Amino acid sequence: MSDPNPTRLGLCLSGGGFRASLFHIGVLAALAEREMLHRVEVLSTVSGGSIIGAYYYLKVKQLLEGRRPGCPKPEPELYRRIAHEVETDFLAAVQQNIRLRLLTNPFRNIQLARKDYSRSDRLAELLNEHFYDAVAGVENIRLRDIFIRPDGTDVRASEYNTTHEFKIPVLVLNATCLNTGHPWHFTGAYVGEPPQRREFMKAVDTNVRMPRLSLQTDYYLDDPSRPLNDKQKHKLAQITLADAVASSAAVPGVFPPLALHDLYESGGGEEIVIELSDGGVYDNQGVDALFHYGCTHLVISDASGQLEDERILGTQFFQVVQRSSDVMMNKIRNETLYRVQAGQEVQARLSASDPLVRENGVATYALMHLRQTFTNTPQRPYFPPPVNRPGGLVYRLSGMRTDLDSFSDAEAAALMYDGYCLAHENLGVGFEALSKPGWDQEKDMDKDWGFLAICDVLRDPKQLNWLRQRLQIGARQFFKPFRVKPAQAWSLTLALLATIPPAIWWGICWLYVPDQQAAGCSLGFCSPGAIPVFTGHLSLADIGIALALLLAAFLPTLRFAQDWLKKNNTLRLLRPRGLEIGLGMIVAAVMLLVAAGIWFYRVVYDAMFLKEGRLPRAKD
Repeated sequence: MSDPNPTRLGLCLSGGGFRASLFHIGVLAALAEREMLHRVEVLSTVSGGSIIGAYYYLKVKQLLEGRRPGCPKPEPELYRRIAHEVETDFLAAVQQNIRLRLLTNPFRNIQLARKDYSRSDRLAELLNEHFYDAVAGVENIRLRDIFIRPDGTDVRASEYNTTHEFKIPVLVLNATCLNTGHPWHFTGAYVGEPPQRREFMKAVDTNVRMPRLSLQTDYYLDDPSRPLNDKQKHKLAQITLADAVASSAAVPGVFPPLALHDLYESGGGEEIVIELSDGGVYDNQGVDALFHYGCTHLVISDASGQLEDERILGTQFFQVVQRSSDVMMNKIRNETLYRVQAGQEVQARLSASDPLVRENGVATYALMHLRQTFTNTPQRPYFPPPVNRPGGLVYRLSGMRTDLDSFSDAEAAALMYDGYCLAHENLGVGFEALSKPGWDQEKDMDKDWGFLAICDVLRDPKQLNWLRQRLQIGARQFFKPFRVKPAQAWSLTLALLATIPPAIWWGICWLYVPDQQAAGCSLGFCSPGAIPVFTGHLSLADIGIALALLLAAFLPTLRFAQDWLKKNNTLRLLRPRGLEIGLGMIVAAVMLLVAAGIWFYRVVYDAMFLKEGRLPRAKD
C-alpha cells in the first residue's frame, strides 16, 4: 500500500491468552510514558492480543471522538491515563475467570447443543459483558461501529494521519480462514482476506482469496464496481467486535471455529461457509498485517509460547501430535521474526525506490518477548536468570499458562512489569523521532504503575522464592488452588464430600418416614423401627465406603440406560415427543449441576487462589 507519509508506526500484540494480554499492558505503559502511543497508526492483534487490543482501541476511539468526559481534545498525557485505566480495569475483568464462566450459565449450557451456537459464541458474549460493553457505551457494539470518526466525520485514516499529530489507529484483528489457509482481517472498514502482494507467491499459492468486503460502503473493497448483495449487507451489519475477537482467539481444539454464512458463493452459486480459527495458526505475532499496511517502524510485543527443550519425550499418539504442532509453530514464529530483520536489512542496503524496499522495507523495529532479560538496576531490578532453564524467573514467566482463566495479582504484575521493562530496554535507536523529545528513563518514569509493586518482591530473597513458587504453579491449567493452599483446599473438599451421604440419607428419611418429617429428621438416630439417620460423625473409611456405594449404584444405572436407548424396538414403542422431553429434562438437570459446580469452584476455590496470589505488601 502506498502512503505519502514516510514514517508509519505499527504495533502488534501477539497471541497467548491472558498471559499475553497482561504482558502487552506493560508494553502499552512504556509506550505511553515515551509519548509514542498516540503515534501508532496500525494496531495488529492476535488471540489474547486481540482481547486487550480491542479494549484499548475502544478507549482511544472515545478520546479521538471527543466523548471522553473532561477531555475535549487529545493530549499525550491522556494516553498515559488510558494505560493506567487499562492496567486496573482489565485485570479486574480477567479475575472474573472467563474460562469458568463459559459453563456457569445453565441456560447457555443447554443452548450449546444447538448447531448455530457454540463455545465461541458464548466467549463473544462474555467478552462483551466483562470487557467491551462498559467502555463502548453500548451493548454488543458492531464491528462497523468501531470505525473512528473524529468530529463525527468519515475520514480515511491514512489521509487523516498525514496531517494530525494524534493518529487514528487502524485496528486489525487477525484470524485464520480454514477454508483457504489464508489470513483473515477484521477491521472497522472491511472483513476478508488481504490480497497477495508478492508476485512469486501468486504462482505458488493458487488457493482462492476471499475478497475484502466493505463495512462502510455497499461494494467490494478491492473492486468498487462490484456491489454487495442484500444477504451480504445484512450479515456484515450483524458482525460484532466481540465476534471478531472471539474468532481471533478460537484456539483449535479448545474453541470451535466461528462460522460466517451469507458472505461468499462458489462459481456455481453454492454458499461458502467461512470457518475462522485462531489468528495464531497463520501468524501468532501479527506482523504480516504491519507489512500489508506498509509500516516502517515496528513494535512487536511477543508473548507467545516458545518451544521448550525436552529430555524425555512422550511417545503416545496425542503427545507426538502436540509436540509436532509445537515444532511447526516455533518454525513459523522464527521465520516471521526473521522476515522483520531481513526487511530492515533490505531497507538499509537498497534504494527506497527499489520494489523490494516497498515490499519488505522496515526502517527499524523493537522486539519484546518472554525469553529476554533487561538491565538490572537498583530502581528496576530484573528477573534473575537463566532465561532458558527452569531455575530462572524469566523462564517461569515464559512457561505460564496461555489461558482465559483468573490471573492473580502477582502473576499479572510480573507479566506487566516484564513487558514494561523490556519495552524501555528495546525502544532505543531508531525511535527517537517518535518518542518524547529529551525523554529520560529515570526522570520521566511514572511511579504510579500498580505493577511496580513487584519490585519489592524482586529485591527480597524470601519474597523472590514465594514469587518463583507462584509462577511455577501458574504454569498449571487446572486445580491451582490445590497447589497454592493444599491443606485448606483439600479440607474443604473432604468436608463437602462428607455432606453427600447424610444429605442422601436425610432425603430418604424425609420421603419414607412420615413421623420423622414432623420432627425435622434432625441428626441422630430415628425412633425405634424407623430408618436410622446418619449421626454426622465421619471417618475417612466412612467416606470411602459411601462413595464406593454411590459409584456402585450409579454405574449399573448408566449402563442400563445406555443399553436401553440402543434398543430401537423399545424406542419405537415410546412417543417421540415424550422421549424428547424426557431426554431434554435429563440434559437440563446435568447442565444445571455442571453450572452449579463450576459456579461454586469459581466463588470458593478461585477466590482462594486469587487471595494467595496477592502481592505480599498488599495482603494486610
